[in-house]
Amino acid sequence: METRNNQTVAFTGHRKERILQGSGNDSRILAQIREAVTGVVTELYGQGYKEYYTGMASGFDMTAAEAVLQVREEYGDIVLIAAVPFRKQPLWFDAEDQLLYARLLERTNRVVMVSENYHKGCYLRRDEYMVRKADMIIAYWDHVPDGGTFYTMNKALESGKPVINLYERMK
Repeated sequence: METRNNQTVAFTGHRKERILQGSGNDSRILAQIREAVTGVVTELYGQGYKEYYTGMASGFDMTAAEAVLQVREEYGDIVLIAAVPFRKQPLWFDAEDQLLYARLLERTNRVVMVSENYHKGCYLRRDEYMVRKADMIIAYWDHVPDGGTFYTMNKALESGKPVINLYERMK
């Protein structure tokens, strides 16, 4: 069996609005999620996980990217890869998230543009790409059986990939 030096993780989770709605609009939830991701990434680093894919959506994806960059300050060989579903994705964000997106993209090691233009299914195509690349998935899924996070979780489980659901850990 082939042993890889850098094992790979992909993130999947809800958009900011859904996360906030589920927390009674408590804005501290994103900081709590970032702290939880930081802990898991630090733990996984010790197990050889050094590559991290983020889909760069507003909410969990960008919060997870912030956490990876924080851990990378201590462990400089961590690689953050942005799997962007389409080039103009940030135009769909509010002004605050557009700025965060730009700051994060500048600090990633690599950007993969999954589709040049928006089309129906481009987010799912991005999700499938990340599941193929990953050895493990870190999720923030609220157990509601619909949406992209649910789809991605199912794809990962069908592929036999382990999933850590931070939503469960944080409740």
